[in-house]
Amino acid sequence: MRYLGVDYYPEQWGMEHVDEDLKDIVELGANLIRIADFAWDRFEPKDGEYDFSFFDEVIEKAKAHGLKVMMCVPTATMPAWLHESHPEVMNVDEKGYGQPYGARRGYCYGNEYYISKAVALAEKLADHYKDEEAIVAWQVDNELGHEGSDVCYCDSCQKRFVSYLEEKYKNIDELNERWGTCFWSQTYSDFKQIPLPKPAFTPHNPSLRLEYYRFRNKTAVDYIKALCDAVRRYDKKHPVTHDFEGGIINKAFSPFDVAKTLDFVSYNNYPVWGGQKTPLSEEELAFSVDFARGFKGEKFWVTESIMGQQGHNDIGYAPKPEEAKKWALSSLDQGVESLIFFRYRGYIKGAEQFCFGIVDADNVKRRKYYETRSFFEEAKKKPVVEPKGDVCIVYDYDSKSSMAIQRQSDVFSYEKECVKFYSQFYHRKIVCDIVDSSKDLSGYKVAVLPYMIIMSDAFKKKLKDYVANGGIAILTARSAWKDTDNNLIFGKRLPVDLEDLCGCMIEEHESLLEGQKTVCRYGESIGFGSVFEESLKLTTAKELISYKDNAYGDYAAACVQEYGKGRCYYLGSSFDETILNLLFDDVLKGLF
Repeated sequence: MRYLGVDYYPEQWGMEHVDEDLKDIVELGANLIRIADFAWDRFEPKDGEYDFSFFDEVIEKAKAHGLKVMMCVPTATMPAWLHESHPEVMNVDEKGYGQPYGARRGYCYGNEYYISKAVALAEKLADHYKDEEAIVAWQVDNELGHEGSDVCYCDSCQKRFVSYLEEKYKNIDELNERWGTCFWSQTYSDFKQIPLPKPAFTPHNPSLRLEYYRFRNKTAVDYIKALCDAVRRYDKKHPVTHDFEGGIINKAFSPFDVAKTLDFVSYNNYPVWGGQKTPLSEEELAFSVDFARGFKGEKFWVTESIMGQQGHNDIGYAPKPEEAKKWALSSLDQGVESLIFFRYRGYIKGAEQFCFGIVDADNVKRRKYYETRSFFEEAKKKPVVEPKGDVCIVYDYDSKSSMAIQRQSDVFSYEKECVKFYSQFYHRKIVCDIVDSSKDLSGYKVAVLPYMIIMSDAFKKKLKDYVANGGIAILTARSAWKDTDNNLIFGKRLPVDLEDLCGCMIEEHESLLEGQKTVCRYGESIGFGSVFEESLKLTTAKELISYKDNAYGDYAAACVQEYGKGRCYYLGSSFDETILNLLFDDVLKGLF
């Protein structure tokens, strides 16, 4: 069933407005309200003393108006008593600064005491509301990792990281060997000597840093799973979700891994946020929504779709008439089953005074209200779709993390590079899935593997089998450079163990920095490459793109190799739109 609704915060206004608000929300055409995602102090005003009376009354009134409810477990902001009694639960940044009380997401989601209190709250809520007929779904926490909270360097994380390493490596000598700790006299005799990679005069060991990312990923997964399990212990009827924020691709955890703990995925869709002069481009917005769809590869919810101007301090661009409606409608075509607007009414106090909603503080129904109603009318007529792409972009958490640890070029952006490839499909109206590297690729005609610098032997075999059986693979610069410990590989030509698939070897390579470009030729057309310049020595592949005036010699910039029933393309640079358009015309010829 498609639910259409609003995020509603009666705890910020009191019960005096609820009846009128709910009547107007129903008039909008909504059939659901999402409540309580920041209301921990309402449910547990004192440690261990729970009070559900306020939201019991809200839910009863919602039922009287025929509205269903998404109930949130509000662990993203803590009550003051929790911080007062246990200040050690707070997140600590890389410079040792502990978050003060009062802002959002200030806690460390790896802190055992915080987890215990969060789980207790989830259990109490689920037990209390397990038979509530109005509730259709649960949301746990809110926008995990937002605002820099995906990393933490507190004492609790230090201890947990050491335990994580002990469990993974078993033997300190093995860790020393795999990480190469003989460099800079880093050899450890005990796991307890291993630090968290806080900023230093020079970078930390890349193996240490990648393991820290993996540890953060495990910490995030464990936290959300603990909350989901707490709800499911008492309520086995209603599905459990979490609302991922925009920009999640850049976090220190994999949303694909977190999504495995959920019954369905939710996403908060913000085409524009405070301080932006313009919204995301069409293809950037479409990519972000399809990225969220990919977390489970199923239809999903948008739990926050904007209607009003947004921001905490700087606000900037406001959605123009019909623009927010267009964004919401387009998301329905990308697999969004249910959609909720943030928020019904903004609040006149607190840090989100400038997060404007459907109705402003004047409480007058104006353009945004009627635009929302118009959206609901149109949305009810649209079928729920579950898109399935014939092409995909492969997200690899380890490689994405490795490229974040060592960017190699000051203009490299994993997200922007992914969007460049996605745009080639988007503008041709070809549905593109974004999938995790663990997924079977055999159902896709084309698979793009952006900057997969870490490739295991098992993945290389999977990739070769995919192409041999008729798939088309597009590899980029920096493919298969490193082992799974984030180290370069001795005695192997780049890309490591892929010469038979790619038909080329990298003879020379360079990073291109801001303002630097290399001139490229595709047939008679001239374009540019940026970010990286890999000079390809062809063995069995056919040259597609050449460098013009390459200082290293007459080498290819991109090539294609027939392999079994399929093809493999290797791209030695990040090409501009002129070159990519021609390249993808060649890649997709005869496929669609």
